[in-house]
Amino acid sequence: MAIHTATSDNYDELVKAGFVIVDFYTETCAPCKTFSKILDSIEFELPFVNIVKVNATQYPELGDRNQIMATPTTFFYKDGELLERHVGVIPTDQLKEKIGSYMY
Repeated sequence: MAIHTATSDNYDELVKAGFVIVDFYTETCAPCKTFSKILDSIEFELPFVNIVKVNATQYPELGDRNQIMATPTTFFYKDGELLERHVGVIPTDQLKEKIGSYMY
């Protein structure tokens, strides 16, 4: 798959099918940059995982709608259903475990 950038217009479409990881971030957040690198490595290693990035500064309405209080916040969706929300950086090995548990 690839890493997609969500907007107010396409967010619902991007999360409605399959397994999706959504990363809510801001450009000035240092932990967000760390987590972004982890997501890049996941995308490279596990190309079948859908990753959606939401810039919470550019799209505050998405942040409000999803009750984002801090970044990074990560959502795990399966077929449009929110399975889990996590605040903070998720280490690579922990993220792979979560992906495995939700996908299989």
